[in-house]
Amino acid sequence: MEEKPLRSVVHNIIQRLSAPEGHGRSVLAERWSEIAGPRFSGHTQARFGMDKRVTVWVDDSTLAFELSRKYKPAMLKRLQNEFGEHEVEDIRFFVGELR
Repeated sequence: MEEKPLRSVVHNIIQRLSAPEGHGRSVLAERWSEIAGPRFSGHTQARFGMDKRVTVWVDDSTLAFELSRKYKPAMLKRLQNEFGEHEVEDIRFFVGELR
């Protein structure tokens, strides 16, 4: 594995964070409680993926199943309204620890 100079690595990180999608990531974190609603926001955490997908971590398997089966279309539409249909094409729910 080739080692990269620290300056190059830091430069790449800064570019990714300042890119428009980096801005979208911070907006998603700020707006998630409104998008998810009060019932779900405390049990979920969302992040943008690299493939126009939003990944939602859910702290309970039953709730993750309910979200994926019953609430996915509404949440996807809210995300698309907020960020654009071309920026969010899918939403996926996974069970895991919220960070």
